[in-house]
Amino acid sequence: MSSRFERTAYVVICRDGAKGALVRAEHTADHMAYIETVLDELNVAGPLYDDGGQKPVGSLYCLATRSLARAREIIEKDPYFVHGAFASVDYFPHLPAAGKYIGGKIW
Repeated sequence: MSSRFERTAYVVICRDGAKGALVRAEHTADHMAYIETVLDELNVAGPLYDDGGQKPVGSLYCLATRSLARAREIIEKDPYFVHGAFASVDYFPHLPAAGKYIGGKIW
């Protein structure tokens, strides 16, 4: 891995499937309890909404881990994943370079 990516993290985009709304309704409390157990590995996380901003259509996780294996473990233990809310899950290495959640910029 090049030094350019020394501080990489993972961004994970989870898109809900047909059961997404039902799983969210049934397992939100478990999901929130789980999220509290991994807070130290989250830069930011939350639901993604449709264009109207009303209906959840997925989830975004910006994980503070450089390991794809750990990123997968975090997501795959989430009750939303376990109970089939997501139709797809995409993992992206990400360099947190600028913004509020990193406290400014890295240059």
